Amino acid sequence: MITVRFTQMKVRTVVDVFTYITGVLCIVAVSGHIPSIYPLVLFAAMGLSVYLDVKKVSIPRWVLTVVSVAVILYFLIRIDVQDLIGHIMEALFVLLGIKFLERREVRDFMQIYALALFVLAGLGLMTLGMAFVGYLLVFFFLLSLSLIFLTFYSQDKELELTNNTVRTMIARCLWIPLLAIPLSAAMFVILPRTSYPILTFLNRPDKARAGFTDNVKLGQVSDIQEDERIIFRATMDRIDESSLYWRGITLDHFDGTSWRSTRRGAYTPARTRGPVGTLITQTIYLEPYDNSSLFALDTPVHIELRRARKNDDLTFTMPGFIDRRIRYTALSALSNVIPEENIALKTHLQLPPDLSPRVVSLGKSLAVRGDSNATVKRILNHLASDRYSYSLKDLPVSKDPLETFLFDSPRGNCEYFASAMAVLLRVNDIPSRLVGGYHGGYYNEMGNYYLVPQKNAHVWVEAHIPGKGWVRFDPTPAGVGLSSISERGVLLKFQMFLDTINYYWYGIVLTYSLERQISITRTIVSGLRKPSSLSFSPLTKKTVQYAALAAAALGLVLLAWFLIASTKRREMAVLDRFLRRLKAAGYEKHASEGLEEFLRRIGDDDMRAACLEFVREFEKIYYGGRRFTADDLRRLNHLAGGIDNAEIRAKDRMADLTPGQ
Repeated sequence: MITVRFTQMKVRTVVDVFTYITGVLCIVAVSGHIPSIYPLVLFAAMGLSVYLDVKKVSIPRWVLTVVSVAVILYFLIRIDVQDLIGHIMEALFVLLGIKFLERREVRDFMQIYALALFVLAGLGLMTLGMAFVGYLLVFFFLLSLSLIFLTFYSQDKELELTNNTVRTMIARCLWIPLLAIPLSAAMFVILPRTSYPILTFLNRPDKARAGFTDNVKLGQVSDIQEDERIIFRATMDRIDESSLYWRGITLDHFDGTSWRSTRRGAYTPARTRGPVGTLITQTIYLEPYDNSSLFALDTPVHIELRRARKNDDLTFTMPGFIDRRIRYTALSALSNVIPEENIALKTHLQLPPDLSPRVVSLGKSLAVRGDSNATVKRILNHLASDRYSYSLKDLPVSKDPLETFLFDSPRGNCEYFASAMAVLLRVNDIPSRLVGGYHGGYYNEMGNYYLVPQKNAHVWVEAHIPGKGWVRFDPTPAGVGLSSISERGVLLKFQMFLDTINYYWYGIVLTYSLERQISITRTIVSGLRKPSSLSFSPLTKKTVQYAALAAAALGLVLLAWFLIASTKRREMAVLDRFLRRLKAAGYEKHASEGLEEFLRRIGDDDMRAACLEFVREFEKIYYGGRRFTADDLRRLNHLAGGIDNAEIRAKDRMADLTPGQ
């Protein structure tokens, strides 16, 4: 039985393989960001390209050129400035598919790599998550290898390489990106940047998230699906879970089925005094969502963010919807009381004219004449009784959902409990309002931040108590929205680990601005002048630590490169000495000659045999993919020394053959 082993492959095959891998990378990277039809078109074009290569047929280039022009015109006609980058990416995918269908020469391969580079650049305008970094690194390695092999292909289209040669070339070419990555990290930290992004007009707005809204509607759905997606992360020390109320919006008008906000003026210190409590600083990383509210621990005192507005109900808003991830610093006083004396009584005592008499009667039955505190307590106790239960399923669906909840179907979520309490308070002439935001969250010990998912959206009540002001009450059964990592098992711990990586990527890399660069530089300069004063904020410490790690990685890579280069210098020095000896003997190697081809020109058999032994030993190590050891170098030097002996013997033979000697 004859076994055939493929020990050689054409350089064209290697280039094709890397090119197809590049196409697959584009498909995987961009899937989910553009309509799936376009990745499918590229995949189908690549499959057809393989078929055409096997059959050795090609589509006329002029036909594909006409199609390319038509594609460009089509996308120019239907382009939408609201999603400019999306349409450009769709066109790039179609053009990539067309390039794969062409009979590919060197320039076509270069054009495919250029289009792939544009696709990856476009992906960076769509998302800058950790996945993008992975795709970019893989593409960087692929591009480096492809260009090296493409250079060989441009010189000799029929060149064949052994498997060992291909592996050796790949291993050595990988040093290019390995050296570039730490250098790029160092340049990222050092190079100056603009104080404002230049190309933000190209960025596609991030998809908004559901969960938090600026109104509360009752009686419209019977079931609510929990949303595990993250709405924001808050960098801060861990605090008591009972204080984890993240304030977002207040709602003061109830029409019988829904709550909304009717008035929200600008904050004036003369009217609303700040809350008193322990001050907590948070760095919030807020995901895009369909609203303008900013979140901070209850009660927020100040938010450091350009264009953020502070309202008289101690909420903060942006001028428009938040359609991109933003980072801001919030200062909150941990307090459940907001001192405010003069309030709009009519607004906060408003009730719908058709409010159910049963609801009014229930509210009056819970009143304690002349004692607001006692009335509030009785209402809370009533809603906390075993009669009512928290649920996201089988919610009341009716024209009067509040009456249905209180008397007929006592199952509801936080919106029902908070609405019931606020209405019962107003029935007893106690001003009240709903506060919307989030409750609880997971604390990530690795990153020292709270992770708040959409499902933790929550509504609670603020009642105005004489002599105190607005006091927070939460009638929803305790424990809702609170969960520790240990209670959720190994899977959540792993998810938190991945989220930590993503958090630091966003917190350190994506928000690395000119201001932070200047701040870090000033801190380091100040520390060098006065080491005792050197101190960093937690996130700045991480930035410096990762910069130090990048510098250390660069140092290690350079050291490894130096050691390998020095080894290469020693092995090439041995080869140079070998060639110099042959040159002295009258045999000079031409630049275009291989070693064995060169040896065929040596006339003396003994000398040629000695040289061939050296060359084969050298090639066995060099092309075998292993490094030259000290023993290898000694053996090669010994074999090179044998050339001198062979030369002496050759001269002796020549002397013996000379007449008259």
